[in-house]
Amino acid sequence: MTSSVVFASKLKTGMERHKRSPEAFVSLQLEKVPSRDVMLNEYLTKKQGMGTLMKSNDEVEKLKRNLISNFCVRFQRRISQYSLRGQIIAYLNSTMTLLEEFPTTRKTHFLFGLPNEKKTDKDDKKGLKTDPRTVHKRPKRILSADGTALLNLWFVPHHSEVLIMYKTLDDDSCLRALRLTLQIVAALHDILQYLCTYSKLGSSHARMGSKRMEFVTADWGGTEGISAELLEIQRQIDNLEDPTSPQEVCEFLTLRRDVMFLEFDTSVRHSMCDTYLSTRNVKAYQSVTDNMHFALANLSNVQIPAVYSIYLPVPEPLEARDLSAQTLVPWRAFLGRRGPFPTQFWEFRKIEYNMQLCLAGLRDVDRHVANGEILGVSLLMEDVLQTCQPDDLYNMDCESDDESTTDKNTKNKNDEKIPEERESIHSLSVVEKKPISRSKEPIVAYGLLKKFLILWKILEVFKKDWGKRKLGAEEINTTILYKQYCKLYKVEILYPVLKSIARKYGKSDMYEGMINENEPLIAPVGTSEMEVRAKQLIRLLDSLEAHMIYELRRKITKEHTLVVSERAREEGNLPTDLWKKPVINERMTIAKPHIAEDFSRLLMAEARSSEGDEIIIKRDALNKSLSLLANMVMQRERSNFESYSMYYENLLRHHHQLLYQREQEIKQLKDTSKNGSSSAFVDVQCQLADRSHELILEITALRAKIAEMREQALTMERDVRESVKDEYNGLVQNLFSTCFTLKSRFDEFRKQLYDDMFTSVGDVRREAVETMSKLKSKPGGMEEEDALQRNLRKTEELRQIRHENNSLNRLVMKMRTMNNWKRTHLKEYYENMVYNLRQEADRCKKDYLEITMMADEEVILLRQQLISLKKALANSEREREDIQKQQLKEMKSKKELEHKAEQEARSAKQLEQARQANLERLVEELEDKDVRLKVMSVEQEKNLKMNHITQNKVRKDMGQMKKQLHHERSMKLDAFQRVDELQTQVYDYETDFSHFLPSRPHTAGTMRSVKSRDRTSRASTGIWPPPTGYPPNFNRSLTPDPWPKEPDSDRIIQRPKTVSGRLRSKITDQLLYDVEPDRHETIMQLQEMEKTQRLTQK
Repeated sequence: MTSSVVFASKLKTGMERHKRSPEAFVSLQLEKVPSRDVMLNEYLTKKQGMGTLMKSNDEVEKLKRNLISNFCVRFQRRISQYSLRGQIIAYLNSTMTLLEEFPTTRKTHFLFGLPNEKKTDKDDKKGLKTDPRTVHKRPKRILSADGTALLNLWFVPHHSEVLIMYKTLDDDSCLRALRLTLQIVAALHDILQYLCTYSKLGSSHARMGSKRMEFVTADWGGTEGISAELLEIQRQIDNLEDPTSPQEVCEFLTLRRDVMFLEFDTSVRHSMCDTYLSTRNVKAYQSVTDNMHFALANLSNVQIPAVYSIYLPVPEPLEARDLSAQTLVPWRAFLGRRGPFPTQFWEFRKIEYNMQLCLAGLRDVDRHVANGEILGVSLLMEDVLQTCQPDDLYNMDCESDDESTTDKNTKNKNDEKIPEERESIHSLSVVEKKPISRSKEPIVAYGLLKKFLILWKILEVFKKDWGKRKLGAEEINTTILYKQYCKLYKVEILYPVLKSIARKYGKSDMYEGMINENEPLIAPVGTSEMEVRAKQLIRLLDSLEAHMIYELRRKITKEHTLVVSERAREEGNLPTDLWKKPVINERMTIAKPHIAEDFSRLLMAEARSSEGDEIIIKRDALNKSLSLLANMVMQRERSNFESYSMYYENLLRHHHQLLYQREQEIKQLKDTSKNGSSSAFVDVQCQLADRSHELILEITALRAKIAEMREQALTMERDVRESVKDEYNGLVQNLFSTCFTLKSRFDEFRKQLYDDMFTSVGDVRREAVETMSKLKSKPGGMEEEDALQRNLRKTEELRQIRHENNSLNRLVMKMRTMNNWKRTHLKEYYENMVYNLRQEADRCKKDYLEITMMADEEVILLRQQLISLKKALANSEREREDIQKQQLKEMKSKKELEHKAEQEARSAKQLEQARQANLERLVEELEDKDVRLKVMSVEQEKNLKMNHITQNKVRKDMGQMKKQLHHERSMKLDAFQRVDELQTQVYDYETDFSHFLPSRPHTAGTMRSVKSRDRTSRASTGIWPPPTGYPPNFNRSLTPDPWPKEPDSDRIIQRPKTVSGRLRSKITDQLLYDVEPDRHETIMQLQEMEKTQRLTQK
């Protein structure tokens, strides 16, 4: 009793310490109540409305099935609300723990809610109204009370508020609002965790290992970078079409999160690895490739099958991420794409761990390289936004078709006009392309970046596959293979792609002639990075398709030749060449078994042919042939087993011998290398130290001289360039101005000449018309003169319009000259700025050289100290090696003896195990056969007992049925006897009544009634019921008597009456109709059962 009281008190104190709100408790039975009530009401209403249709079982089952499915949907809708609330709370708690490490970001950008906080009108849509006269805070809600408007993205509510939010809405609206809230909170949490983790990537391990520090390095962004990104997110949300739309904000945040993770994935998976391989840093490359295998997979949305889907996968050719698979097999698709444990939360807290894991094995220098690659990818994305458009990928096919048609149409034209036309087309395309801004058009910009990054990833996958095929290597993980791969890709893929793009833009002269291996290829001006990569991908796909066709044709021809050669061969061996896998290189011949042929020959030797196509085989002959077939199969299996066991034992013995020889050789080589290295190591180290010291001194002197000479060369080159620039700047400007003036004059002269020629042609035409009108004298000449006058007026109007067009063209030419002049001045100004910046860079390089010289001197001093320490270490190593030699000699002799003994014991043990395994297998087979015989005997006994029991049961049922039928027959006979008695009473009444009437002669009916009355009076003994007898209408029996009549029965057989009264007929009809019908069918069934039982007994 005391223990229970103590436990109750502890439980009470624990519950008081951790008080939970009542909303945290969920009752499943209580949640089922409204859905169940709705289901029952629907059932009642439909039952009343359907009427007679409810009598069919199919309609009732269909109705119940629909109602149950609707109930499940409603219940799932209510329970999913609690699931969504739990996920929102988990994300908010993770966000709060993450912001504890960055207190400045937490105070500056976020607003936290209080437990059980009361809301006002300003915390709803009214709080979004701006008033310049007052200053008010943002609303303390993520979404409005109805879930249709975004109020404050940076508000972190308390979990007590999450449990009750949107409770007043209906189920559909509440579910929609909770889903939007979860999507917004999840996307913002992932973005924030990525930014915080990225700022920590450059932190030193020495500072982060011992204790927790609240700083991050500025090289990777720092806290300022986090604040800038968050402010940029708010600015982009403000520039959306509807900043208060939760659907639009959710779409934007999801796109931004996907782009951030894709950017990190591409920079780590492709840019970093390529940079490390090209700079011969194989160690860093191997570290990144090993660590990113699991880390990047966890950061991406790649489908990961669950542990439970091993035996229940998605049927091929579908995949778990396909929409068709999600509709056809939703549960299997869910298990196949949601990780090893799909019912648990996604491990969103491990984003930092996975990002740190990618760069875990890198040095500080390699980390700077990784930072540079990530920044390079971000700059490339900015270039994509400047040069690409969202519809570039969709327009590529149309452009390729247009190129092919234009090439066909322009073959016969002059070659001088083609470049001008293409340049004009290129200039128009450049003018049409407008840069996309992240802040003004965020959804369009991030959608384009997502497409570009996915295209990049696909291209890299196909590039690696193409390189492996070309080089014939499993992996490109060395510097030599990577260089070969880059050269091949440059010549076979990249150069043709850039040449086709340059031909499109009219700059095919850039790629004419042979290309150099070390010369970089530059894309034509105006081409977008997305276009170049898409063209490369198309070319790689074409090459992959051609390779697959070639491999398929080669495989088909190889198999065809094998089959043809095997069919043409007349040997008695098995076709092992057709069964071999490509990995097997050894050839062996196995005799072809003739089991089937021998069996058919033995069987047909004892067979007899009968009429038609039938063959008769005796049982003894069949058993004999089957036993011979079993013996032949067992002999074949035994020979196969013996050959396989011998081959396996020989193989093991051979490998043991080779292994022992290799071990002995390795030991001897180690001994010889240690003996030689111990004496030569110290001498080599001393010589290397002396030589290195001398070389270092020489190198430092040469570096100083080279630095001086470089400075002199730079200063001389700079002076020469400045002098040349000063001399030619004026000349170039004058040349540009004269060129522009000449060009404008030529244009004016061309236009003036065109006007003069046009006016002269018009005058000539007018004079010709006048002379023609004078010469014409026909009656229909007036109409022709009117037409000529009309044409003259139209030509005059056309000339005036062309004159105006020429004047406008002159103005356009003047504006072009002014723009070119402005452009030249701006170019000169920017060239001066570039010159100044280069001078500053040269000065920084000088400072850097001075610092490196000082560092080299310090390194020389440290190396001298290291040489002295190495000499002392060499002396100690000599003494250690002498002692180690003696120990190795003793251990060597012992190990050789032990190895021999172990090898002999192992071989003997293997032989014994093989024999024992064969015996055990035979024993197990015999035991299995004994068990089968026992089981079959038991089953046979059971079957016999069951047959005996069923026969007894059938006999009992037949006896009972006979007794029942006999009883029913007796009951019917009694009823008929009772009818006769009633008839006699009626006759008596009639006779008594006839005494009062005048006398008439007796009839046969009255005489029979008297006799029957005397008979019944004699037969009655005062006991009820009276003895039964056959009724007078015995011949009317509905069922024949199946049993013979008893000779001892005292039955009264009477001749049927021909005259009866009305009362008699009514009573007999009433009694006959009340009697149950005889079971003729049951009697016939019993007779058949008796016949079958007699046959079985015989």
